[in-house]
Amino acid sequence: MRTFPKALAVFREIVSERGQKLRQLKFEELRQLIKPLPDCPIERLTVDSRPATIGIVVEPKADGALRVVVQGFMNARHVPLVKHVALDGFYKHSDETVTPMPAVEFYEFD
Repeated sequence: MRTFPKALAVFREIVSERGQKLRQLKFEELRQLIKPLPDCPIERLTVDSRPATIGIVVEPKADGALRVVVQGFMNARHVPLVKHVALDGFYKHSDETVTPMPAVEFYEFD
């Protein structure tokens, strides 16, 4: 019976923690993170000896909100060309409220 990889659970928790920290930032602080996709900040880390990256994408939306996505990729253990994906995302509004990002929007980032 196949079990859920412990390293993937740890990696998803790390991505979630990054998202929680970003939710705490002010709207204007997040606005400073808007960059073209190739220039978005990338964190490189190792989880249970597996290389991984976490990127932060901040996009302005037409209604004035910011869409913030934390996008993580971690190598699978036995198949190096396969990557596990972990995502977190939300909208931050100029009144400092936060709303969840609809699940369907995550498909744009995997």
